[in-house]
Amino acid sequence: MTRKLFVALAILSLSASAALAAHHHHHALNTQAGVPDPASQPPTGWTGGPNSTDHATYLRNLHDSGYNPKNDFDSSGHIASQ
Repeated sequence: MTRKLFVALAILSLSASAALAAHHHHHALNTQAGVPDPASQPPTGWTGGPNSTDHATYLRNLHDSGYNPKNDFDSSGHIASQ
């Protein structure tokens, strides 16, 4: 009888704590909505994203390394195994 009471009390306390944690987390998200996350900020000195010169250099490097996009698929249209 004592074991059943202990198990029931443990289940009740875990479910109550999970409900309170979910409720508390919801409010925490709402209070921090206007504060930027430092981890999502770009590093100092960030100059921007890729540009057309970067893309052209990337394609030229692929070509120079021997990459051929025609070899990506076999005659049936499936991705070729390496």
